[in-house]
Amino acid sequence: MIYDGLSAIGRYRGIAHGLDVLIDWLDEHDVAELPLGITQIDGERVFANVMDAKTKDLEDARFEVHRRYHDVQIDLVGAERFRTTPGAVEPIAEFDEGADKGYCQPAPGNDDLLEGTLDHGRFAIFWVGEPHSPNLVLPGAEPGDIKKICFKVLADQFWEEVPAE
Repeated sequence: MIYDGLSAIGRYRGIAHGLDVLIDWLDEHDVAELPLGITQIDGERVFANVMDAKTKDLEDARFEVHRRYHDVQIDLVGAERFRTTPGAVEPIAEFDEGADKGYCQPAPGNDDLLEGTLDHGRFAIFWVGEPHSPNLVLPGAEPGDIKKICFKVLADQFWEEVPAE
């Protein structure tokens, strides 16, 4: 995971090809002007999904994991907490290849949970295979509405399989 301010995303250039494409795009576009729904940046390789969502209580949350796409998440309106774990996890549902999403939970004994907050221009990158639980309500708050962007960035090992726009 990378967790930083959006104004500093350029320092992560060179980590992944698709991330470089996104950084170049961000240099020329205002994320606040993106419409709800999918906006293609480089075809199916890099795209934005702008959504209205609602934060949820921790007991209603689950971890998700992806195999093909990294997530770069930014909140435009409101704030959310997220969690991730570098520790062992167990699947709780069959992986959906079409949606590139599986659900899991920390394995018994894994209490290695990291968390952060998306607000005030912060972003988080969740890499392929990295369990993360987004859209969590802030401590002491009630669940509420947020508007966020989840940029989907194809992992380098799949880059040549997917044609550019």
